Formats: sequence, C-alpha cells, structure tokens
Amino acid sequence: MIRVAVVDDDRLAPAGIRALLAGQPDIEVCAVHTTLAGHLAAAVEADVVLLDLLLQDGVAPARNIAALVRAGRTVLVMSVHADHREVWAAMQAGAGGYLVKDDDPDQLADAIRTVHAGAVAITPELAFVISLSPPVLSPTEHQVLLLRSRGHTYEAIAHRLNVDKSTVATLLRRAGDKFARRAADTAADTAAGPAAGTPSQPSTTSKARTASARHRIP
Repeated sequence: MIRVAVVDDDRLAPAGIRALLAGQPDIEVCAVHTTLAGHLAAAVEADVVLLDLLLQDGVAPARNIAALVRAGRTVLVMSVHADHREVWAAMQAGAGGYLVKDDDPDQLADAIRTVHAGAVAITPELAFVISLSPPVLSPTEHQVLLLRSRGHTYEAIAHRLNVDKSTVATLLRRAGDKFARRAADTAADTAAGPAAGTPSQPSTTSKARTASARHRIP
C-alpha cells in the first residue's frame, strides 16, 4: 500500500483528492495538513507527499519542496496551473513530478506510483517543459516525449508508434531520468555561484501550454 500525505491549505482540495483516489486499491491518503510545518512536525510515515505549489505560508515553493526532500520525502507537486518556469523550479528543487489539479484520477494514481518507484512522473505538463529545452535524447525518446507533451496517453502513443505500452513507459522514464539529472546539476551549479544559472527556456503563456497539453487522441 502506498501511503500518501496531502499538504494543501485549500480545505476542499484534500477531500477531492481522497475521492479521486478512493478507487485505487494500492493507494491511501494517510494524512492531511494545511501547512508544511504541520506536516513535518507530525512526522507522518508517508511514502509520497502531494504538495500544493503555492501555500499561504509566504515561502517560495522551491524552498518547501527542498525542505521535504531534505526530510527524506518523495514529493509530487500539484497546482491549479502549469507555468513552465514553476515546473522547472519545482523539478530543480527535487520534486518527482508536477500535476495540475484537474488531471484525471488515473493520471494522478499513475504519477503517485511512478514517483514512489523512484522515477520521474512524466505528465503532459512536465513533458512540455522538458521539450522546451530537452536533454540529449534518442530520436525515439524525443518523439515519445513530444507526443506526451501534447497530452497523449501511454496507450495512444503506443498505438501510434506500434509499440507496447511498457516500451512507452521505459522511453519516458529514460527521458525523465536525464532531465532530473540535468535539473539537479543545474541547481548545484546555481548554488555554487552567481555565474551559473538555469538553461534558457522559450517563453510561452500558461493558456497556450494548457491548450497543448489538453489535446487528446480519441
């Protein structure tokens, strides 16, 4: 059983998450807190922490993520929107994935299972950010990543490329691992001195990105 803690100061959100996960036999919500301090003080034995990106504690989201990572937590960020700069900052801080709150129950459950297994959850939001400035990928990894960034499901990508769903998952896991390593390296370089910085990323609006990520294959 994967034990999930929710840290969200919107008091209605945890109830919605519980409802979304109610049909997942291998996942349970074991704790809910409205502040990060409250969660850390409770010393909850959770496998995955679902963290709202913008808490009302006034702390930068990256600092909240980093605090959880230092405490040994696996973090999956949730937000009402998916600005690519915020997604990049969350991944640099050590998050295992990034979801928007209107994602479907299966995508939420799959992301929880993925980060619990130690891999990066390649949601359409995260795939889009990676595609803006991708690490060195194989042609097939890049193709699968682009399809995922447009909101295509694993099943749809597998059908389109005439491969197994497991192959799609493996290719996305490889792309995610490469991106996570680069994000960690960039974060270390930034901490080491002012000369280092994040890689250049093309500007895009949340509205345009959301429209792209919501395109689905029937």
